[in-house]
Amino acid sequence: MWPLKRTKRIEDIPTDLGNALLRDLLSSGWRIVDQYPDHMFGKGIDYDSYTLKGQTGKLEFEWSNWDEWSILGSEESVDLLLSLYPWR
Repeated sequence: MWPLKRTKRIEDIPTDLGNALLRDLLSSGWRIVDQYPDHMFGKGIDYDSYTLKGQTGKLEFEWSNWDEWSILGSEESVDLLLSLYPWR
């Protein structure tokens, strides 16, 4: 448990880019370990979320029709993502 891992968040990721990031990560071996249930009203219309697990840890993707995608994860996982997809 100790030391606690530092986290990092990326916000305001355009929907198309966030969708592409999800697809690319899943095709490169990351896997979904949790997601907003398919049967929930508004899934993909007003809100959606996925938690992915990979070699460097977990990434939490959260989407809303107001804020688009945000990604939260360990500093290591987010830094790796930013190095692979340097859109910022």
